[in-house]
Amino acid sequence: MTEQEATEAVGTNEPQRDKERGFIRRNAWVLAIAALLTLITVVTGTTWAGQHAALGDQKSRISELEDQLKTAELKKSELVEKDLLKSLGVSRNRLDRDARIITDLVKTALTWDSGTAYEQARTRLKDKYALSEDEGFLQQFMPPSRYNEDAGGKRYYYIDIQGLNSAVGGDPDIEVVKVAAGDYTYAVLVDAAVTSDSVEQNNANPGRVTADRRMLFFVTVDADGGASDLSGVPASGSTRHSE
Repeated sequence: MTEQEATEAVGTNEPQRDKERGFIRRNAWVLAIAALLTLITVVTGTTWAGQHAALGDQKSRISELEDQLKTAELKKSELVEKDLLKSLGVSRNRLDRDARIITDLVKTALTWDSGTAYEQARTRLKDKYALSEDEGFLQQFMPPSRYNEDAGGKRYYYIDIQGLNSAVGGDPDIEVVKVAAGDYTYAVLVDAAVTSDSVEQNNANPGRVTADRRMLFFVTVDADGGASDLSGVPASGSTRHSE
C-alpha cells in the first residue's frame, strides 16, 4: 500500500471511530451501570455460595450438638433413675423379671374369646399363680361365667350368646409402688379391647362392636416370683366403635 492509499484509508475510518467515541460518551453511564451490575452479580453469587456452604456447616453442627445433648440427657435420666432405685432398695433386674410375670398374668386374665376360654383363663390363674377361688379377684373382677346347662350337661355360656371377646393391646404400664423386704407391690395399667359380635337378624350383616377399656391392677410379687394380693379396678368408661 502506498503512503497516499494509507492516508486515504485512515481518513475513511476516522468518521466511524468518531461515531464509536460519540456513542461511548453518550452512553457512558449506561455502560458503567451494566459493568457495575455484572460485578455485583459475580460478587453476590460468590458470597451466596460461601454463605450457603457455611449455613450447611452450621446446620450439621447444630444437629450434632442436639444429638449429643439428647445422649447426655438420656444418660443423666438413667443415672437419676438408678440412684432413685438404689435409694429405695429396688433392683432393676428384679423389676425386669417381675414385669414379665405381671405381663403374662394380665394377658392370661384378659385374653379369651369364648365362655370355655374364659373359664380356662381362670383355671390357669389359679394353677399358675396359686390363686384360690374365693379370692376377691376371682369373685369380683373375674367371676365365674354364667351359663345354662341342658339335660345332657352341655353348657351354654352367656359370653358365647353375646359373642364377647377380650384381648390386651400392647404391654401394660407397670410401676412399683411399695417395697417391703422381698415383696414388691405394683400398680399396673392395662388397655384391653372387649368386642361383641352382633347376632345376624333379619338377614342383616353381622358386625362387631368394640369397647377399648383401661383397667387398673394391683399385685404383689415375692422374691420367688409368686404373685399375691391381686386386685383389679374395672374401667369407669370406655371408647366404643363398630366395624
